[in-house]
Amino acid sequence: MQSTSIKKIYSNISNIITGEKTRKLVIENIGNTYKDLIFYIPYKVVSSSYCNNWGQLSDKKKILIKVLVDKHFSSFRRSNIPYKIKVIFDNKGINLVFFSKYTGYLKNIYKEGEEIYIAGTLAVYGKKFQILHPTIIDFKNINPEKNTINTLFYRQKAGLKTKIIHKSILKVLPLLPKLEEWNLLFMEQYPLSPSWNEAITNIHLGKEDNILENNSKTFLRLAYDEILANQLSLGIIRNSINKEKSNIYKKNSINIIDKFTKLLEFKLTLDQKNNITEIINDLNSNKKMLRLLHGDVGIGKTIVAIVSALHVIHSGYQVVLIAPTEILANQHFNFIKDKFKKLYINVYLLTASIKNKKTILYDIKNNEKSLVIGTHALLQKSIIFNNLSYVIIDEQHRFGVKQRLNLRNKGKKVDMLLMSATPIPRTMLLTHLGDISTSTVKQKPFNTKIRTILKSEININEVIKFIKDKINNNKVFWICPLIESIDEETNNSSIEKRYKLLKKNFNDIGYLHGKLPIEDKNKTLDSFKNGEIKLLISTVVIEVGIDIPDANIILIDNADRFGLAQIHQLRGRVGRGKKDGICILLYKEPLNDTAKERLKVVKNSNNGFDLSEKDLIMRGGGDVLGKNQYGFENFIFYNIIKHQNLLKMAIMEVNDILNSDPNLQSARGKRLIDLLYLFEK
Repeated sequence: MQSTSIKKIYSNISNIITGEKTRKLVIENIGNTYKDLIFYIPYKVVSSSYCNNWGQLSDKKKILIKVLVDKHFSSFRRSNIPYKIKVIFDNKGINLVFFSKYTGYLKNIYKEGEEIYIAGTLAVYGKKFQILHPTIIDFKNINPEKNTINTLFYRQKAGLKTKIIHKSILKVLPLLPKLEEWNLLFMEQYPLSPSWNEAITNIHLGKEDNILENNSKTFLRLAYDEILANQLSLGIIRNSINKEKSNIYKKNSINIIDKFTKLLEFKLTLDQKNNITEIINDLNSNKKMLRLLHGDVGIGKTIVAIVSALHVIHSGYQVVLIAPTEILANQHFNFIKDKFKKLYINVYLLTASIKNKKTILYDIKNNEKSLVIGTHALLQKSIIFNNLSYVIIDEQHRFGVKQRLNLRNKGKKVDMLLMSATPIPRTMLLTHLGDISTSTVKQKPFNTKIRTILKSEININEVIKFIKDKINNNKVFWICPLIESIDEETNNSSIEKRYKLLKKNFNDIGYLHGKLPIEDKNKTLDSFKNGEIKLLISTVVIEVGIDIPDANIILIDNADRFGLAQIHQLRGRVGRGKKDGICILLYKEPLNDTAKERLKVVKNSNNGFDLSEKDLIMRGGGDVLGKNQYGFENFIFYNIIKHQNLLKMAIMEVNDILNSDPNLQSARGKRLIDLLYLFEK
């Protein structure tokens, strides 16, 4: 149980933030507790030299100065002419320069005749000093006796400005409870590091010039707290699973597995057979199984999972296969149902749009030896299983830990297999899943290749002509990052705009996205499968599991907006039949050097293992495995690339903690429970 102190962290902020409008903005955009505010950390700290005379100024120097607003030179700005304001410092003029589309607000905040503090970088232009887009600083936070001033910048949301955010956080800091120290190993390795209270205060007061850098003792302290809480929670879950005994399964499932594999239109690869054996051996052990099955896109993991499910069903138990989307759940169901019917095994499908729910719920509750396939609908309390013993979670990173445990708790002694269509780097695996047993499928079941082509949007007419020439003998995916345009920058990359353009060139065209009713999605996919639609414009809703063997061309629009792993997933929708696939990456110019390098990397490699490692390095874990899209844990302080040494330390410390105090009953154990509550573990 958490201490009284940690409960104060979750106190409501309503009484401390004055002004109904401000309070509403803070609650809607950041949160309603002390913790929400203090964990909303600045994204940038600018250190400026405080100057009080002209002789202290120099080119390219970051400064903070007190100025008199003298004159606005422009009331209207043309696109190529900057808006300028002349200010007086030490009796000499400095120009403030703004390249903004909207400048009307400047007259209100830079009022002629008023004295203000501003921060920014000096630049010499035409032998005169100017500051581009300066920041106005609240004079209450200025201490002229200090040589440098640290200015904090918070990400602004819905009219909630940095100044208001910072002011709200400063009201919370003195009210925080003093938490007792839980760290031992970290404090030994990093002596003189701040306590938790000191660290969180330092962050919001900008007490160090490098406060947000990964080598700052303050930041390291908070990053270690976060990864320690993460690994401790994973360790507790792992220990609870290891302690529990598994159900006993029949050892002689080889006959039913042979009958099933003979019903397949293809032969299993040696790699698939070896993984099946590995998983079944784990299921037959006396301990509960928690295993990850991962591998490259289109490698044939689903069939491995289904065969392992047969082993459990043959022993008289129920198995559940949960998928993240109705499209994927339907595809699994349609692939399995007829084959299992020939083996006298019941297969049920449960999704949000299923009509005869009462009948299916009755069957799930009363029938043994069955496979239940579904989506998040299976997590509802009303779903009661007869004798659930095995849970298979497809695209596991789209389900949270609580959801996995919720499903597992619907049976007794339940074994669990997690599946991922993206090869997961070891560091990412340890961070998000802990030290888990792993099965890896590497051998591809087909020998087709996929050629990747980079094309600028400038050449879109050439691309359309290429597709026209190919479409008679091929089906084509055209992937857009958006359903509708949200601004001028994304105008051409939405389904809405592309459909209008492509409709002029193609007759057999359709579109698909997540907001369509499931009936419309299934109807569109069926039309694409049977050839009524030859060109399908879609969002990433088709990214996972969609298997249409005669779709051999995929175009990814605004490809630079996607992660490497996600592009690879999308690319895996083609080249799944007898013909080689073509993937066109359409990008919008100009591209920065990083974006160019990323597209070149994905063009030159079809190996998902290599790409996932490179994506992790190039993007720092930000979008590996589609974290932002699919709910992978979004760490506040811990950086998966830059803090690998902290991960190793946390794993070592968690092992020591759980060996000596598995139930966290000691004095330190109780402080560690506070840590778990602090990071909602």
